[in-house]
Amino acid sequence: MNSRWCETALDGKSPLWPIRRFPRLADVGLVVVLTAAPALAQSAPTGRIRGTVVDTHDGTPLRRVSVRLQATGQTTVTDEEGHFQFADVAAGEQELYVSAVDFILVKRPVTVAPGGVTQVTIALAEGTGTYTETVTVVGSAATRDDPAVAAQQKLRSTELQQLGSVVNDPMRAVQALPGVAAGDDFRSEFAIRGGGIQQMTFTFEGVSTPFLLHTMQQVHDTGSIAMVSGDVVEEVAVASGAYPQRYGNRIGAEIDFRMREGSRERVQSHVSVSLIDASAVVEGPLGPSKRGAWLFAARKSYLGLIVERLYPQQDLSFGFADIQSKFTYDLTPRHQVQLALTAGHSRFERPPDALTAGTLRDADNKGGIAVLAWRYLPSSRVSLTQRLAIAANDYRNTARDGPELDSGNARDMLYRADWSAALRSGITLEGGGETRLAAGAAFEQRASGSRFVVRQSFRDSALAASAYAQTRIASASGASIVPGVRVDHWSLTHDTTASPWLQGAWPIARSVTARAGGGIYRQEPGFSEVLGFRGTASLRPQRAYHADAGVEGRLGATLRWQTTAYEREDRDLLRLPDTEMRLVRGALQLASITSHYQNALDGYSRGVEWLLERRTRNGLSGWVSYALGFNRYQDRTTGERFWGDFDQRHTINVYGNYRVSDRLSVSGRFRAGSNFPAAGYWTERDGKDYVASERNTLRVPPYVRLDMRMNRTFTWERTRLTLFVEGLNLTNRGNVRAVLPSVDRRTFQATNLFDTMMPLVPSVGAVIEF
Repeated sequence: MNSRWCETALDGKSPLWPIRRFPRLADVGLVVVLTAAPALAQSAPTGRIRGTVVDTHDGTPLRRVSVRLQATGQTTVTDEEGHFQFADVAAGEQELYVSAVDFILVKRPVTVAPGGVTQVTIALAEGTGTYTETVTVVGSAATRDDPAVAAQQKLRSTELQQLGSVVNDPMRAVQALPGVAAGDDFRSEFAIRGGGIQQMTFTFEGVSTPFLLHTMQQVHDTGSIAMVSGDVVEEVAVASGAYPQRYGNRIGAEIDFRMREGSRERVQSHVSVSLIDASAVVEGPLGPSKRGAWLFAARKSYLGLIVERLYPQQDLSFGFADIQSKFTYDLTPRHQVQLALTAGHSRFERPPDALTAGTLRDADNKGGIAVLAWRYLPSSRVSLTQRLAIAANDYRNTARDGPELDSGNARDMLYRADWSAALRSGITLEGGGETRLAAGAAFEQRASGSRFVVRQSFRDSALAASAYAQTRIASASGASIVPGVRVDHWSLTHDTTASPWLQGAWPIARSVTARAGGGIYRQEPGFSEVLGFRGTASLRPQRAYHADAGVEGRLGATLRWQTTAYEREDRDLLRLPDTEMRLVRGALQLASITSHYQNALDGYSRGVEWLLERRTRNGLSGWVSYALGFNRYQDRTTGERFWGDFDQRHTINVYGNYRVSDRLSVSGRFRAGSNFPAAGYWTERDGKDYVASERNTLRVPPYVRLDMRMNRTFTWERTRLTLFVEGLNLTNRGNVRAVLPSVDRRTFQATNLFDTMMPLVPSVGAVIEF
C-alpha cells in the first residue's frame, strides 16, 4: 500500500479518524472479534477415532493398554474388549502412542477424516517382539508345530524376558519349563528326563549346532550363559521325548531357537542396562518399499568389574560379549532370503600371584554361527527352504607362566534343504536332507615336574550326510498318525544308520486329546571320543528307544492340563572308565589318565509329568508342573549299577505373570528339586564326606529357589522407560552344588565337596525404548 495514499485518504483526514471521532466504534469491533473467534475455532473440521488393540500373535483383544493422542496429550485406556475412542480430533494426520507393560511401544500414524469416524486396529507384540501393523492368527498360545508330539512346550518373548533373569538368558528361561531340572545357579545348562545337554539337539534358525554357549571348555566348576540374547529370540520350542527327527544325531530332547525379524514399519531401538550387563537392539525396514527388515543387537557383561569391587577376596573373573543380526528380504511374494548370525566371546581369569606353576590362569572361548536361507513357496500348499551355514568354535586355556594347557577348534560347513507338501486328501508330506563337513582339532598338555607333557594333539575332518521323510495322515475327526524315518552316514566311523519313528493323536472327547509316540534315536561319537588320546576308533553310535503317551485337555479358551508318561531305554552309551577316584577293596584308587572310551552303559529313564497351564494376554498367565523321574544305568563291562548323573526324582516348576495395569506387571517363578547325585564315588558319615566304593549314592541337598520381578513403565512424548526390580532367591536359601573336592589320601575324607551358590540377590535395571 502507498504510504502517501494512507496519509491523504478519506478526504485528507487520518485513517484513525473514525476511531477518534466515534470511540465507541472500537469497543464494538473488539466485542465482535472476540465473539467470533470461538465460532471460527468450532468450525474447524474434526473427526473421531475408534480403535481396538490386539495381540500380534493371535488377535486377542488387549485390555489395560494406554493410548495417547500425541497432538493434545489426551490419554485413554482400552476396555475389556480392547476398544478405545477419541472424540473431536482435528482432521488430518495424527499420531497415536500405544503403550502397555510387557509389550513393545507402538507409535501409529492415523489419518482422521473430517466429520467421520476413523477405525483403526493396532497390533502389539509382546516382550521385545517385532512391530508390525498386521495380525497373524495362529490359534491359541499353546499351538503345536507337531500336533502329535506328546510332550512339547514353547516360551514366547514375554516369558523369555521374565524368566531369563538379569542376564536375559533364554537358556535360563528354559529351566523353568515343565519337566526341566536344573540345580546350578552359575550355569545355564539343564537336564530333561535324565539327559544332559550333551545328549540334546540345539537348533538355531533351522540348523543344529552345539555352539550356543558362553562357557569355558576343559575347565571344571565355572559358569555359562547362552550366546543368544533374549531380546532377539521370538520363541524357544522344547520337545522332551519322542519327536520327528529332522536334525538327528542326538538321543535326548530337542531345543529350537528362532530369531525374530526386524521391524518392517519403522526404525526403532532400545537399550537395556542391569547390574551385570548392558545390551542394545536397533532394527528397521529395508528400502522404501519395506519389503525386508534388518536387526542388530549387542550385549556385554561387566560382571567381573562388579565382583572385583564388591568382593575383592574373589580370585576369579568371568565376562562375555556377543552380537546377533538378522536380515530378511522378500525378492517376490514367493521368494524370501534371510541371513541370521550370532557370535560371542567369553573369558575367565584368575590373578597369577595366587596360583602355582602349571595351573590355569585364563581361558578364552569364541563361537558363532551364520545361516543363509532361501524360502520358496511354489503354491500355498508347497514350501521349500534351503540353507547354507557356517559354525565355528575356538578355545584356549593358558597356565600361570604362559604355556598353553588346552586349545582346540571346531568348524562346520553345511547345506540343508527342507520341503513340505500338503495334499488335498488330508495328507502332508515332509522331508529334507543335509550334507555337513565337520572339522575338529584339540591340543592338551599338563605340567609334570618341571616340564609339560603333551597328552593329545589331533586334527581331522569328516563328512556327515543325512536325509529324513515323514507323512502326516489326518482325518476330519482330528485324529492323525505320523510315521517317519531318518538315515545318517558319518564318515569318521563309517557308520550308516536308520532311525524310524511313529507319532499319533486322536480326540477322545470334545476338549480332550490323547497322544503317543515312539522311535529310535542315535548319536554318533565325536572327534575327541574317536581320535583323542582316550579315543576308541571302533565306537558304535549311542542308541535310545523313546516311548511317550499322554492326555491333554482344555478348560475354556486359556486353561489346559496335560499328563505324560515316558520310557526311554538307553543302549551303548559312552563311558570313560576309571576316571573318578574311588575305594577298591578298602584301598584308594586314583583316577586313570590312560583309559579309553567304551560303549559300556545300558539303562533307562522313566517317569510321569503333570502340567496345569493358563496362557492369556490378559490376567494371570503361567503354569504349575510336577515331574517324577528315575534314571539308572548298568556298566556291561564291570557289572556296576548306579543312578544317572542327572537323576532327579522330584521336580516342581511354577511360573506366573500378571499385568496389574498398563504400567505395572508382576511375575515370579518357583523351582524345587530333590537334586542330582554328587557325581562320583562319595558317601557321608557323621556329617562328613568320604570317598566311597559305590557310585552316585550321595546326593546334593534339595534345591529350592523363589524369584520375583516387577516391571514399571514411564512414558514421555517420544520414549518409554521400563524399570525392573528383581529379587533372586528371595528366601535366601543356601543352595549348593557339587564340585571337585580335596581328598585326604590317609583318611579318605573329602573336603569342600559342596559349594554354596547364590544368596538373596536384589537387582535393578532399566530398558529405554526409542
